[in-house]
Amino acid sequence: MMYALIYFDTEDFFSPPDHPVHRLPGQLARVMARHGLTGCFHIHGEKARFMERHGQRAVIDAIRRHDVSLHFDRGSVHPTTAEEVSQLGWFEGVERVLFRELPGFQALQRIFGKCSGLTQHGGTFAAQIVFAAGRLGKPFLYSPFRLPGTNIVWFCQNLLIGGYQAGFAFDQFYRDTPGFEEQLAKVEGYLTGRVREYDFTAMFGCHPVITVMERFPDAINFGRGAAPPPHEWRPPAMIDGVSIPLILENFERLVRALLAQTGIEWTDVAGLDERFGARPVRVSDEVVLRGAEAVMERGGPIFTDELSAAELLFLLAKRVSAPAESYEVPHVMGPAQREGRPAARLEAVAPAAVAEEIVAAGNASGYLPPELSEACGSITPEQALIVLACAALGRELIPADRRQESVEAIPGVPEAIANVRRAREWRCHGQQYHPAGILDPFRRQCWTLKPAFTADDYGPGVVLGRHVNPMFERA
Repeated sequence: MMYALIYFDTEDFFSPPDHPVHRLPGQLARVMARHGLTGCFHIHGEKARFMERHGQRAVIDAIRRHDVSLHFDRGSVHPTTAEEVSQLGWFEGVERVLFRELPGFQALQRIFGKCSGLTQHGGTFAAQIVFAAGRLGKPFLYSPFRLPGTNIVWFCQNLLIGGYQAGFAFDQFYRDTPGFEEQLAKVEGYLTGRVREYDFTAMFGCHPVITVMERFPDAINFGRGAAPPPHEWRPPAMIDGVSIPLILENFERLVRALLAQTGIEWTDVAGLDERFGARPVRVSDEVVLRGAEAVMERGGPIFTDELSAAELLFLLAKRVSAPAESYEVPHVMGPAQREGRPAARLEAVAPAAVAEEIVAAGNASGYLPPELSEACGSITPEQALIVLACAALGRELIPADRRQESVEAIPGVPEAIANVRRAREWRCHGQQYHPAGILDPFRRQCWTLKPAFTADDYGPGVVLGRHVNPMFERA
């Protein structure tokens, strides 16, 4: 059985308040409610305030029957959250995200009575954004990771949910029945294939604005960093002859087709958080040792079903100084600063000294060090993981020609980095967007990656919880 989500990016706060485009999200919501299908509407904070300001009560009430997530507070208005974050250090970037997005979370909570997550808008993505959303208890939907079998992962100590990955969409086809039928014919094969391979998949309902309008509002107003003042914002033009009854008729056909698929349980972001949001908070020593075996086999950093590479490194260090039958899984992040270069030799490095430095750094800050001290050969965290994994198993060091002394040894990381790199191509990014300020922290925080599972899918030796264990020594 696979969980599935249908969602809608709800973005137009530019068109006049009485324009039919503003009623369309509520009409889509009512169609789904009539068939018992719950969806998720991803809404800009400014769009929600627009709806409230102009008394669009019927639309708000229809959407309230579904799930709601923040689609960033101001959408593409410059500077975007990603643009600001790309110019800041890690900690300043996290604080800026909280400052920028908290009003949006508060607006959705006030207007709809709920806000289940934060959803990527265009190229507005950064590790700092994912981490900050997690501090507010909000999962993040779209994941750049493509791990076999799972579309939901832990990253930056937050739940990262995979977005729509099909090669077809419905936005402009609801108004064109022959074109719609061609797209509809692809749904069964897509979902059937996903059921065989994944525990979750997403379906994209539409951008309501693009079902009836010629262009996206942000493409008109904010392309390549353009920043006109609000009184100069221009709404998109409605397509001549478009029929909203036809759009709703075809959308209802899609809803019926989705519900006819077998092996699927339809849910929403809140439901996914409920099902996948319990994480390992204590693991047995056997789990840690299995992680060491995985490092040996990989030749470098790797996650397991229970532990990220960062958590595994810290617990391997912990068991040197305080071996136990089980360990609390720590809230540990990748390095907050750029790592050093791999050292030339590992053979002379003492595992006990490496363990002491890793534990001390984690307890002091919650972050891995960018590199260890000269006393430990100035080795990188990747090399420290190799040293401690081999020591835990009582084996010789992995031969130099088999070592993968980079975070990119972690499965799925090279592909994810490539996906994040493509964010710079988003039509709204201008010169304020600094790609290195997004890519470098993202790469470092891949230390925190691991798959997310439902409670029934974890094996023995694991205690689950929804809290994050603190990073400090206990008496």
